[in-house]
Amino acid sequence: MVITIEVPEEFAERLGTEPSQLPRQALEAWVLEAHRQGKLSEAEVGRLLGIDSRFQIERFPKGRGVELAYTREDLE
Repeated sequence: MVITIEVPEEFAERLGTEPSQLPRQALEAWVLEAHRQGKLSEAEVGRLLGIDSRFQIERFPKGRGVELAYTREDLE
């Protein structure tokens, strides 16, 4: 699925260092919010963002101020 978002130029300049990075930034924000709401698992986050390593998947949200939701079963 392709989703197109129109952003006025004046805002686009403030939202990303490079206009070409805006689609990735939007995808990351959407995926992180869906994970925070419990709609996506860590594995799904990795799949959507093209991250293969479990350690990278765990670091990704933390680097953006989002804590992963662990259950007791995950810990064990």
